[in-house]
Amino acid sequence: MAENFKIACRGSWLSRAQVEIFKQKVLTVDPTVTFEAVIVETAGDKNQTTPLHLVEGKDFFTKEIHEVITAGIADFALHSMKDVSSEEYFKGTTYAVIDRDCLQDTIIFNRNILEKIKKGEEISIGTSSPRRNYAVLNFLSKALPVLGPPPTLKPVPIRGNVDTRLKKLDRGEYDGIVLAVAGINRLLAYAPAVHTIQALLRDKLKMVLPLFECPPAAGQGAIVAEAASENKRAVSILQKIEDATLTQAIKSERKSAYKYGYGCSQQFGTFHLDLLTTSFTYSAGLDNNHNAILDFDFYVPLQTKDKVLFTGTDYMGKFFEYSYEQEQSELSNLVFVANHKAVHSPSVIEALQSKKVWAAGSRTWKELAKKGIWVEGCADGLGLDFIQGILSSNYINVKKTEVTILTSQSSYKHWIGEGWKATYSYQAIANPSHEIIKSVKWADIILWTSYEQYLSLKEYVKKEVVHCSLYGKTSELLKEDNLNPIIFPGIKAFQVWREKNFK
Repeated sequence: MAENFKIACRGSWLSRAQVEIFKQKVLTVDPTVTFEAVIVETAGDKNQTTPLHLVEGKDFFTKEIHEVITAGIADFALHSMKDVSSEEYFKGTTYAVIDRDCLQDTIIFNRNILEKIKKGEEISIGTSSPRRNYAVLNFLSKALPVLGPPPTLKPVPIRGNVDTRLKKLDRGEYDGIVLAVAGINRLLAYAPAVHTIQALLRDKLKMVLPLFECPPAAGQGAIVAEAASENKRAVSILQKIEDATLTQAIKSERKSAYKYGYGCSQQFGTFHLDLLTTSFTYSAGLDNNHNAILDFDFYVPLQTKDKVLFTGTDYMGKFFEYSYEQEQSELSNLVFVANHKAVHSPSVIEALQSKKVWAAGSRTWKELAKKGIWVEGCADGLGLDFIQGILSSNYINVKKTEVTILTSQSSYKHWIGEGWKATYSYQAIANPSHEIIKSVKWADIILWTSYEQYLSLKEYVKKEVVHCSLYGKTSELLKEDNLNPIIFPGIKAFQVWREKNFK
C-alpha cells in the first residue's frame, strides 16, 4: 500500500503551487508515496486589509500551519521562507529549504502609465511594505522614462494574494503594483492559475527591479518545508530533498537581516548570491533607527598593507574617446544594451521605444530613462549570463534567439563568438593620459572596469601586479588572457572594500 502524507498549507493558488513543487521533489526520491493537502487559514488570510507592518505580532502566514505540524495533524508544512520570523520558529521541528525562484521584485503597470508619465500626473503604486516603499519609489523616480514633467509617485497600501492584487490593478485601482517575480513564475507554472494570470498580465508593462537598488526581503523566493522532529519518516524525506546550498544562503541572509532589525516594518533588504567565481551577502536600505545601510559581506584574499592601488573607477568618462558607427543589423524584440553610450542617435532611441529593453546595470537603465526609453530590467552589472534565468522564466519568457546585444565594435565579436545576435553602434577608443600611465606603472593592485582598459595599459603593468575586476564579461576575458583576477561582485562592493582598506 502506498504511503500517504498530509501537507499543511494555505489555500491560495501560490501556496498550492508550492505544494506541487514539493510533491515533485519528494516523488523524485520516492515515487510510491501519495499526498493529501490540509488547508489552513492563517491570521494573514483572515485580515486582508491592514498593512502587515501595522498588525501586532508576527508569523501572520505561518503560525497556524506550524501548529498543525506540532499537533500531529499533518506530516509536512510548507511556507514561503520570507514569512518565517526567526530560527526559533522551528523549535521542535526539522526544516529544509527545498527550492528558490528569482529573487527580484517587479512592478506591473497598466498600459496607460505612459500617458500619465507624459502629463506628469500622480502615479499610484500598490505596496504595503516599508522596504518596498523606501527602495522602490526612490529607484522609480529615476527609472521611469522621461516623457514630460516629473510625475508624483504615491505609495498606496495593498493586501491580498497575487491574483487578488493583479485583479485590483486590472480594475484600475492602482497604476502599478509591486510583486515578487518568484510568485508570478510559480503561478504561471500552476495549471489551475495559469490562464487567469496570463490574462491579468496581458497588455501590462513590466519592470523587474535591480537587486542592488531594490534588494528583496531575506528568504524571498524560497520555499521551506518542515516536519515534527519525532516524525522520522518525514524528516528522512526532508533530508533527501533539502538544497544545502540554498539553506546556507538563506541563513546568511537572515543573519544579516537580524543585525538591522528583522520584521515586517523593515526598510531594508538583503540577499545572498553564490556566483561562479564569487559569493557575497548584500544589505541596503534603512535600519530600524533610520540609519542608512550599505553592507557587502564577502571575502577578498588580498593583502593591502603598503600596496599602491589603481582603479579604473577613478577615471570613468576620462579614459575613452568615442566614435559613433552606423547600425549594422536589425534589432530583435528584446535588446540588451551593454552600455548607455550605445544609444546616442534619434534613430536608435526611436527603435528602442518599440522594443523590450534590458540594461547592463542600473546606471545604464537611468541613462536610457533620461532618453525616454522604457527599460524592463537589468543585469545588475553582473553580466548577461546572470539574468538568463529570469529572461527564460515564465514571467519574461524570451529565448536567446530573440535577443540582440547592442554594444561597442570591440565587444561585438565576443558576443558573436558566444552565439548571441549582436550589433554595434559606437567604438570606444582608449586614450590614457600620461597621469594614468604613470599610476598604472606604480600600482601593485589594479581594478579593471573593462577589458579594453586592460588591453590599452597592459604593457605598463608590473609583472607582480595583482589584477582585479568586476564580475561578468571583463573577468571572463581576463581569464582568457591567462590572468587570474580577484573578482568583485560590482562597483559598490569594490568601493566598500576600498574604504575599509585604503583610508
